[in-house]
Amino acid sequence: MENWKLIIDFVLIAGMSLLGLIIGFLAKAKTRFSQKLLIVFFANAFFFLLYYYGYLHRFRIIGGIGILFGHGVGFLLGPVLYYYLQSIVLPKEKIITPLYKSLLPYIFFWLFVSLPLALALAFDTLKSFHGFYLKYEAILNYIENIYFVCYLLVSLRFLDKFRKAYKENYSTINKNDLIWYRQLIYGFLAIVFIDTLCTLYETFFPILPWNIGTFVAFTMIAMYAYLGYKGLFQSQILIPDFLLDTLSVPNDGNEMVPETTDSKGFAIEKTKIKQLDSFSENDIELLKSKVIALLEDDKLHLNESLNLTEMANNVGITDKKLSELLNRHLNTNFYNLVNEYRVREVKARLKTADSDKYTLLAIAYDSGFQSKASFNRIFKQKTGVSPADYRKKLAFPN
Repeated sequence: MENWKLIIDFVLIAGMSLLGLIIGFLAKAKTRFSQKLLIVFFANAFFFLLYYYGYLHRFRIIGGIGILFGHGVGFLLGPVLYYYLQSIVLPKEKIITPLYKSLLPYIFFWLFVSLPLALALAFDTLKSFHGFYLKYEAILNYIENIYFVCYLLVSLRFLDKFRKAYKENYSTINKNDLIWYRQLIYGFLAIVFIDTLCTLYETFFPILPWNIGTFVAFTMIAMYAYLGYKGLFQSQILIPDFLLDTLSVPNDGNEMVPETTDSKGFAIEKTKIKQLDSFSENDIELLKSKVIALLEDDKLHLNESLNLTEMANNVGITDKKLSELLNRHLNTNFYNLVNEYRVREVKARLKTADSDKYTLLAIAYDSGFQSKASFNRIFKQKTGVSPADYRKKLAFPN
């Protein structure tokens, strides 16, 4: 048992030391708004671990300080995680007001729960509040977990919208796919689920012989370390302004919007005015042929860093008009269109007489792909087979 306590001490101290180093590094660096949000996140996490350290050793003052600044984790970390994600893509002006509003539950919780509880734990002041709090601790934990989960789910939805918007402008998403953030959210969802199950168990059955909070603290340390490692090196992701609107406007870019009401008060749907509405059918067909010519004749897709703006300049229209042309008139997006031609290029090169002189990866790079992983994934999506299997079929046809 003594050895187990030493292990717990070591993990908690190591976790707090790690968080302290990350906070210090962020504070000294020239921090962006997204990194300032990380400082808030890690500071709260530090005191969250400090509380459990004080609890295990019955240090009332340390426990009180930990409660004061590390309690109500879900009410703070949920919004901070969500708006940190937004701050990677959106400008500060678009998120600062909703961020403050989303923190109101945490401020309320801090004033009426964390503050009196910290005083009750550290001193004899408000001692009766501790007993009162224990009666409703489980309910508050459920509410906190639900609030946290809501923001985690909203974060997943934002990631999906971002991925869709990013594909409108770039032909590759390897460097900015934010898969690591999705994995982080799944990790937090798993922790919250286990914590809720344990709290539910203790509500109806005898208290577990080990403290739930210790397990949660251990798993959270792993999540903090992962976020710290990835977050420190995550750069700002720049996408065109018109695509930013699809991330920040609740409408999600739907074709129809309520414009006015009729005499009975029912909403009348009116089509949004699109960029190409003033273009004739002949104009649209001409633009479509220009796009196809740039890919089939000029081989623009061989440029691995090709983006929507560059292609729009070659077509002679704005990036917003090109995006609409692809979506509405070619039934695709920039990412899928360009990669379709890259896959065609690979297939054509594999059919040449001297293709066996080159590796698959060399052919992929020459065809515009940036990495082996994206090449294998996209090729299989477009053809149904892996590049290696496709090459074998060409060499040994049935």
